Amino acid sequence: MSDTMKIEVVSKESIKPSFPTPSNVKTHNLSNLDQLIPAFYMDHILYYPSLDSKYSSLGDDEEDKKMIFSASSRHRCDVLKKSLAETLTRYYPLAGRIKDEKSVECNDEGVDYIEARVVGIAVSQVIQLANSDIEVMEPFLAYEPYGGTGSAFRRAGIHSNSKALLKIQVNVFDCGGMVICLSGSHKIVDATSILNFVNDWAATARGGFGIHDNELKVAVVDKPCYIFSSMFPPTSFDNQEEKDTAEVQLVPDRIDIVTKRFVFKDSSIAKLKKKCIHVNTNNGSDHQVDKQEHNMQQLPSRIEALTSLIWMCFMDVDHRFKVKQIDDAVSPVNTVNAVSLPKQVQYIAGFAINLRARTIPPLPTNSFGNMTDTAIAEVPLNLTGSNHFNNGKGIRYQSQTYPELVSKIRDSIKLIDNEHVKAMESNFAISCNHIKMHQMLKEGGTLNDDHKTILMFSSWCRFPIYEADFGWGKPSWASISKLLYKNCVMFIDASSGDGIEAWVSLKEEDMVEFERHEELLAFAS
Repeated sequence: MSDTMKIEVVSKESIKPSFPTPSNVKTHNLSNLDQLIPAFYMDHILYYPSLDSKYSSLGDDEEDKKMIFSASSRHRCDVLKKSLAETLTRYYPLAGRIKDEKSVECNDEGVDYIEARVVGIAVSQVIQLANSDIEVMEPFLAYEPYGGTGSAFRRAGIHSNSKALLKIQVNVFDCGGMVICLSGSHKIVDATSILNFVNDWAATARGGFGIHDNELKVAVVDKPCYIFSSMFPPTSFDNQEEKDTAEVQLVPDRIDIVTKRFVFKDSSIAKLKKKCIHVNTNNGSDHQVDKQEHNMQQLPSRIEALTSLIWMCFMDVDHRFKVKQIDDAVSPVNTVNAVSLPKQVQYIAGFAINLRARTIPPLPTNSFGNMTDTAIAEVPLNLTGSNHFNNGKGIRYQSQTYPELVSKIRDSIKLIDNEHVKAMESNFAISCNHIKMHQMLKEGGTLNDDHKTILMFSSWCRFPIYEADFGWGKPSWASISKLLYKNCVMFIDASSGDGIEAWVSLKEEDMVEFERHEELLAFAS
């Protein structure tokens, strides 16, 4: 963090829809999938550097010192607010409040909207700092996700327990740049929904942007459709046990977790994908694996390749740690009762899958709400006996090689198809992998215990995260913020168009070993 950077909250208000929500849609029913999602916020951050010319940004003369924002920055903020109010007339659930476990009251209370002035640093410098220290972004968020003291809420003495379902902070830099942070409640939006919203908002702003415009001209955009509660009606839980299983309310980890960003260039991903073609055997000869031949007719996707690599490295780190625990426990100088330690651990990879494109015909891309299920792959590993590691060179887990992990990931993703969605519609509780994953969490009590170790993956790759042009160009970078939970991985397309960013969140002690893993370092930059 720059020592000279200062962030000052200029204003905070609730932005309401520009027209009242019609009485016939005052209640937005949650879907069963919405009900399964913990009520935390998902962040989308857009970076717009140097929007002003050198003549229109704030300077050091007396007139400039009296101004909070430059005239052009003030105009942009006005356009943002007007277009936000207009966009909320279509996305009216975001301006409402959670009513109960089944519904949102669309009462037009509005979304939280903060404007902040940033001095002493340029947007380009923030991006550079964020590449090595993700927590630099916390002051630019409109809420306190980690209970820290750096956010605008704490600095402004603002009550951080707002029930708003969308929180926005517009950070205006004296250099003329801007960082816009949106935080939407995952209870009612998934990645597709929040990105649809921000791109519709940008289109509306762009339709009315002009340095001399006084009236907002509304752009024509596709209205969101609200169909998921009819596909997956909300459930009333009959007893507390059933409710606890369905509603795994994860809270942010209180342990020290670290989120780090690893970049995989396209050339490195191409090399990684080729590792699936042949397997190195013990005698050093290469040959095709017969049982995988049907799966290896084509190279894996970028995401399948990276998911398998990160899962493999993570399992290696975690397995070594657990084996060491057992070795220490059976040491003659240690009195720990080794009998109580597990002899096997089940490693589970869960991958969030957008169901909209998995149905026949595909569901509308502008459908609003949570529409994801989880692909699940599992690998059991003994903690004693036959596990062998080759110092990061072609690691094998009881015959589990990297290509076999790719095959497991691919097979699990293929299972989330049109038939799977149909099965969910006919018998949700049995067919929904979200519930199966929740049951695993309930049994283990955590994302990582002695018997089950879960690594969760999600991807925003190929999503339109760089399309939000509010009238002053597309962002130079788009990001998320520090992940709230350990053992989570998020993939995002690199802003350069060359490769993928992997945002990995682990316990601090695990990250120390993970980030120096030889297999990871061979491909990440």
